Amino acid sequence: MKKLVFCVVLLLTGCAPSHEKSSAQKIVDASIEAYGGMFWEDLHLEFKFRKHNYHLYRKQNQFRYVRKALDSAAPYIDSLWSDGRFTRHQNQVLVQLSDSLKKVYSASVNSVLYFVQIPHILNDAAVIKTQLPDQSINGKTYHSIKITFQKEGGGEDFQDEFRYWIDPKTYFIDYMAYNYLTDGGGTRFRVAYNQRTIGTIRVQDYRNLKSNATFTPLDSLPKLFESGKLQQLSVIENTHWEIY
Repeated sequence: MKKLVFCVVLLLTGCAPSHEKSSAQKIVDASIEAYGGMFWEDLHLEFKFRKHNYHLYRKQNQFRYVRKALDSAAPYIDSLWSDGRFTRHQNQVLVQLSDSLKKVYSASVNSVLYFVQIPHILNDAAVIKTQLPDQSINGKTYHSIKITFQKEGGGEDFQDEFRYWIDPKTYFIDYMAYNYLTDGGGTRFRVAYNQRTIGTIRVQDYRNLKSNATFTPLDSLPKLFESGKLQQLSVIENTHWEIY
């Protein structure tokens, strides 16, 4: 009888079943669907960013990232696999690299292709999602999602923290921000533009901004952006897209 009463109390107090998705998870899932959903699970895409061509080969949770130098006296091809392996080839010959150089090059390749896969990659196992109160940016209300990472499976940058501002009608990510610790660390705020659909997926470019302080609370960045207190560092523009 005590067990029955306990179950009734749980129902009356509104305790959700453990299998029910959190509101943050539902918002992320809706955003993933808006950007192409299942089509990101199994694809080969290519694009140009600055002086490199990048390739993404993905099949379920396995991937290979490839970076090919375009303007170089000694063209090279970098490859990073989901198991952490990294290689560089020049003229089809494997280049012997120190562990420190492998770490630097693999981080560079991973960074570009990580951002390209947002929001699909936000369902990785190590990602922790939290819904924060909605925020207004330039007069428009957005869902605010906090992203942190578990140490196990979160990679070397597991201490990084992200914020995504997602349109509650379209579920597109119009703004994002993050704090990072590598190379001295810092804070970045990105403004999406040139949002477009290519084949079966949706992609976008970004204006990359920073504040005067090295580290700035992420939730304060929208107000700093509205008041013109963020400085533009660069433009993240990917071109010459192909999907195979």
